[in-house]
Amino acid sequence: MIATLSGVGHAAPADTARTAAWFDAHQQRPTLVRQFVQRLPKGADLHSHLSGAVYAESYLAWAAAAGYCAQLSPRDLIKPPCDTSPGVVRVSDLSAADRAALVDRMSTRNLAFAGRSGHDQFFDSFRIFGKAGEAPDANVNMLIEVTERAASQHIQHLELMTTLQGKPVRELGTRLAQAASPAALTWQDDTELQRHRAWLLDNGMRDQLPLGRQALDQLDAAYAQRQACGQAQPQAGCAVSVRWLQQTTRTGPPEQVFAQLVYAFEIAATDARVVGINLVAPEDDAVALRDYSLHMRMIGFLGRQHPQVRIALHAGELTLGLVPPEALRFHIREAVEVAGAHRIGHAVALGYENDAAGLLQRMKARDVAAEICLTSNDVILGIKGADHPLPDYLAAGVPVVLASDDEGVSRIDLSHEYQRAAQGYGLGYRQLKQLSRNSLSYSFLPGESLWRDAAQARPALACAGDTLGAPRPSARCQTFLQGSAKAQRQWALEGEFNTFETLPAWRLKDGPRSPGPRSR
Repeated sequence: MIATLSGVGHAAPADTARTAAWFDAHQQRPTLVRQFVQRLPKGADLHSHLSGAVYAESYLAWAAAAGYCAQLSPRDLIKPPCDTSPGVVRVSDLSAADRAALVDRMSTRNLAFAGRSGHDQFFDSFRIFGKAGEAPDANVNMLIEVTERAASQHIQHLELMTTLQGKPVRELGTRLAQAASPAALTWQDDTELQRHRAWLLDNGMRDQLPLGRQALDQLDAAYAQRQACGQAQPQAGCAVSVRWLQQTTRTGPPEQVFAQLVYAFEIAATDARVVGINLVAPEDDAVALRDYSLHMRMIGFLGRQHPQVRIALHAGELTLGLVPPEALRFHIREAVEVAGAHRIGHAVALGYENDAAGLLQRMKARDVAAEICLTSNDVILGIKGADHPLPDYLAAGVPVVLASDDEGVSRIDLSHEYQRAAQGYGLGYRQLKQLSRNSLSYSFLPGESLWRDAAQARPALACAGDTLGAPRPSARCQTFLQGSAKAQRQWALEGEFNTFETLPAWRLKDGPRSPGPRSR
């Protein structure tokens, strides 16, 4: 067990000690651990791609309802209108065998029989289900599925990656390059970056911002209507708060990447629902490798224009053999030091970084969190067990959160990641509890944290004398909570832990009873 993530701070009450003892006694029983972590209160999933979080079966159901067809060889989806020519069949008419084969093609299910690497199978699946994601009501259907699954696992908050106004913003980047003709577009320093940013803002970028906000307005309204949020009998997913990270695809030409980044920072600075930005797509792509340092400079520059915008970046989602060794030595460091990232997604290539020990110290000093996606790293990179740097981050005191990445593609959920962390790395209950707390502490929700010392679970002075999570906090604490969306969620999480630790299941010697309904 890794002692550096103790989760202590208050004297452990009897219920916490009893729950921890039960978990220690049953940690080698996967079925019991699964029941435990499924019911475990989990603050947030901070690294989740909305489209990749949806299961293939759902996409096929929506495609069938929308009149899509399926090409049988090679397997693909065809948007309507489509003709049922030889080798093409309507999705609604697929045989059980063909439907199962499409599920395999749209995910990493039965990966051993795919005839390709997990890396290629994983990333290529987006190309296929992305078409189904264009079906009517697909966005609200996706959000409903993801929030309902989160609610069933006692997750309080989601920060989902998505793309608003992707195509017109990329086209605006192409126009930027055309406007520079016959001179080549260059990116030498901040002066040039500022000139390019100003051109984009003056030539259509500002017009795209209300359209992005309108898309979110429509999604919010459709979701609330479908889920009966705010009504007498709302669906469980309504209780899960959702915020967005505007993502930029890193595999395009520099002008398109820069235009997307400018838009991401602008909409995050003007719409409270968009709490940060991210950079996505395979980090080992040839263009992504070529332009990696340029992308970090672009983000660092834009971050200085909008210091209030939070930055989460995929960095170090690489391993030896996938890319030359030279590409492994600086990606995480530049994301931290050049781009100014507040969270690093994956960060698997830690051991190959120049001065990895110094990098760990820098991440700890800057309070930069590592978003750990264990199953994704195993499937895509083949990194698991002792080869994974999770213990190194924990031992160095770098804040860690567990995340799902693309639970639909990987055929998992966040509970599975908690189970994998517990059974693969010997984490006890108090450590899992701290990881859950971390996920809200390092969320991009606005407001002060409930914790003045998150690692030691010391609450803010306004709430230091209260029972954390109590239904009626003191007047001073209540005033503090009302001024912080983050602290409100953290307080609710503590209340859920109070309920969780008093469940009769953890008093039994042989195993838990049914987890029962979600406490409110």
